[in-house]
Parts: sequence; structure tokens; C-alpha cells
Amino acid sequence: MPNIIADWQNIASKDGLSQLAIKTALCGQWDDAVKINKKILKIDTTDINALNRLGHAYTSLGQKTKAKKIYKQILGIDPYNIIARKNMEKVARQNGQPNGGNGNSQKETNNPSAVFLYEPGKTKIINLLNLAPPAVLCSLNCGDKILFNPKKHAISITTSDEVYLGALPDDLAHKLLTFIAGGNKYEAYIKSVGSKILTIFIREIFRSEKFLNQPSFKDKRNPYLQEKEHAWA
Repeated sequence: MPNIIADWQNIASKDGLSQLAIKTALCGQWDDAVKINKKILKIDTTDINALNRLGHAYTSLGQKTKAKKIYKQILGIDPYNIIARKNMEKVARQNGQPNGGNGNSQKETNNPSAVFLYEPGKTKIINLLNLAPPAVLCSLNCGDKILFNPKKHAISITTSDEVYLGALPDDLAHKLLTFIAGGNKYEAYIKSVGSKILTIFIREIFRSEKFLNQPSFKDKRNPYLQEKEHAWA
């Protein structure tokens, strides 16, 4: 997105700037994200979405003091804002404070290379369907732990705060519903995210005796080797 700076400088509408702010976040252009969201806040100082995006951008740039200040500002406007509260806790943990004073927050991963370790029959990389809006996707990070929400005929995926992200393809969902009902357990993490794609990594963490000789996944080849082959093709 090489012309993004020129683009946002020429946009005056809040809606147009918001769309561009989401795009910069999804592309990881955090310096531009800060500038664009600040311009939005000049139009509307209480725009919660812009404030959350700004806090997230500061966090991604390593400017944790500024991020914490923004999240405090949000909670002053909306004390029950889930995104701001979760990110405030995340910043506090990164600063060495356990859960920001709240023992209920779920631990996040600090070692993506270990999280995404491929194990034949136990791990799966998959793109979600029926995705959440870009405004939700842009708040996600690679390595974020996410949750399964099994239903009768489907499995939806949510954040640890139960914010909907997307759904598993039906064929995979049906298979995993059978395994889960039989006692298998799984965990999942954000692998990569874009404006129209959300890829997750699923790992089997417990296999029931009922399925002792039955792998959860039947990928014939290591997906990471396939990625390298496509890169050199």
C-alpha cells in the first residue's frame, strides 16, 4: 500500500479514514495507523473504535506507556469495553505485571515458533469461513489463543473474550465434533490475518482412548513444506 500516506491526508470523512485505518492495521503499517487514527480523533474525540485501534498500534510499535494511556482513556468513556480491558491486561503482562491485577485473564503465547510446531495427525492449518468484520480482524495478532465454540452441526471460533471471529469449514467441523464428543481436546491460535482471510492453527492436546489409533487430521504432507514449494514455484 505505497500511497497510503497521501491517501489519508486527502480524506476528510470519518468513515473513509476509518476504512483506511483498518487497512493499515491489517497490513501492519503501524506508524500510518497512528497518524490516521489521530486524525479521526480530531473529528470525534470519543470514537471508541479509533481509540482501540490507536492503542493497538502503539502496542505493536512497542510504545506501551502510550498504549496504556489510551486504554485508560477508553475505560473512562466505556468502563465495560472488552477490547480495551483485554489489551490493558496484555500490556500490563508485557510489563511484568501479572494479568494487570486481574487473575482471570487467559495467558497468551510468547513463543510462536513453539506454538506452530507441526505434528503429523495432531495439527492443522485452516482458513475460517464467514469471517467477522475487518474492524474485528484488525485487532488480532499472530499467536493469539482462540476458542472453539461447538454447536450441533458447526464450530465457530471466538477470541478468549467470546468475540466471534469465523467458523470452521463444515467437513472439518463435523469430524472434530465427533472427536470432541468422544473426549478429544484441542487448542487453536491465530496463524495469520488479512482483510478477507483468517488462518488458524489447530492442535490436538488430548486424544481419548476411543480414538487412540485414529489421528485427528490426515494431511499427507507438511503444510510448511508446501508453503516453501509455492514460494519457489
